[in-house]
Amino acid sequence: MADPDRPYRLGCEHLGELLRGPQIGHKMIRDLYAFPSRSQKRKPNRAHFSDQSWENTAWAYRDEDHAQHSDAYLLVQRDTALRNFDLSMRYFESLDADELETALEHVLAKGRTFKPVESLPDWDDVEGAYVMVFDEYKQFYIGQSRNVRKRIKQHWGGRKSFDRLIYGRSMYTSIFPVDELRALDNTRIYAARSSNPYAPEERAEKAADQRFCLNRMTGGEATPLALMLRDINPRGRGHGVVAVPLSFGEYQREREGLANKIAQTPPPHRSTLIAELAGMDMTIYSMKPETGAPFMWSRRDGIASAVPRGELSVEEFTSFLELMGEKVIWPKN
Repeated sequence: MADPDRPYRLGCEHLGELLRGPQIGHKMIRDLYAFPSRSQKRKPNRAHFSDQSWENTAWAYRDEDHAQHSDAYLLVQRDTALRNFDLSMRYFESLDADELETALEHVLAKGRTFKPVESLPDWDDVEGAYVMVFDEYKQFYIGQSRNVRKRIKQHWGGRKSFDRLIYGRSMYTSIFPVDELRALDNTRIYAARSSNPYAPEERAEKAADQRFCLNRMTGGEATPLALMLRDINPRGRGHGVVAVPLSFGEYQREREGLANKIAQTPPPHRSTLIAELAGMDMTIYSMKPETGAPFMWSRRDGIASAVPRGELSVEEFTSFLELMGEKVIWPKN
């Protein structure tokens, strides 16, 4: 019998496609977001790392070849991803639906030949560009493919690699991954036939108001130069976070004091420490160092950073997360 509280699992028809009810569902929910995985998008090449750099990242792996992620990494990465999820959801709620429509109309006009997609099967084996609209979240995504139907269905049923959920320099600026939104989140599609789909994609993406756009990188062909520029200056968004200004000196003192407290608390008092950490003020602060870009930080960042240093064990960080209201889950392997 179907669970009436889980309607997103049921099969249904959407934009001409029969959805059969996969485990990840047809609507995105937080409970199914950031499911931990030990595998990674791309195994690091040992030859590209110095001995020190390789050693510094060893905490994130459970094998010497750095092929599978460790328990510590799974906890820290999932916590970071879920915090970004919460920031993103609050940001989406703050946006205006009428402004989304204006931004979308501008994108479609610049793309010139975009038409509403009534039946996705009609776009099977059709080369072109597309715009996926997610009205509930007041977002859209612009893409291109040699087979528009196949690519959009890949978006619907795919998952972003666990180690790529956070993009760019910080979870505070990471753009939400479109591949975590599901079929029924995608309320509208527009598409344009083109033998050179990079062209309409690039025009449309350049015209996009970035407040409403989920593209993590610029449109057009991913040339080596474009990829290099992306890595140097990754795209991000502020999520409308209202951060409390803090001087860089105050930040350093706060961060070091927290680190010392965690490192120096003896074993008999560790359970008390974890409860104290979970009860701390987790205000987000903004800092501007004398050199370098401004950044944000909270005590929760400082607590999580103790895990890679080995100053908080997996068991202790698990207890901390549970006290913070998170449900800790593990992969089968």
